[in-house]
Amino acid sequence: MIALKSDLFSFVLKILLSALVALSAADLCFSAIYMIDYDLFNDHLYPASDFVESISGILLAVILIVFLIWIYRVHADLNRLFLQYARKPIVALLCVIIPIFNFYGLPSTFLHIGSRYQRTPALRKAGGRISGLAVPLILLELVTVPLNRAMSGTEDVPGALMFAYSLVSFATHVIYLALTLLVSRGLHHVHARAGEEPGAMTFDNGTLERPELPFPARS
Repeated sequence: MIALKSDLFSFVLKILLSALVALSAADLCFSAIYMIDYDLFNDHLYPASDFVESISGILLAVILIVFLIWIYRVHADLNRLFLQYARKPIVALLCVIIPIFNFYGLPSTFLHIGSRYQRTPALRKAGGRISGLAVPLILLELVTVPLNRAMSGTEDVPGALMFAYSLVSFATHVIYLALTLLVSRGLHHVHARAGEEPGAMTFDNGTLERPELPFPARS
């Protein structure tokens, strides 16, 4: 059985996103202290907060590159395992990278995956979770834009604004990690089932069937 094209990048992305979630949690704590007691933050925690912010920025850049490769390869696997999958790898990639359109394109990509998983009995719950997470992802992406503008438009950032930005960032990173885990596990499940029946392919009814041969099978 041919290995999943997305396997290595799923593994790398899960590690990177886990690290980013941990850094985001630390940043959220720093923001809470900044909001509650600015003097304490400024006297004791500013260097640590600045370090976390710098590392997070570098990590985000790496994650962006890995994520683009991952989403392409995931759709290569989906098109191989599900013969009538609706979205080709290049289309999925364009949905993610085209500015403005990607506000819809990125969540819709996960909605497609979730919808397809729900038609496979063993993946129905995972598919429902993927589709369910795509909705708050849209909302968080929309909220991030005005928050970014507000953060960059003032030198003295209010504590409540910084905390709101950190909270939205943390929630967004947690959702991306959850989506990566759910998509990866679903692919592994379908791939393992296909491997149990050599020559089996997955159709839209969610069952694994052996395609008809164009010639009589030898007994």
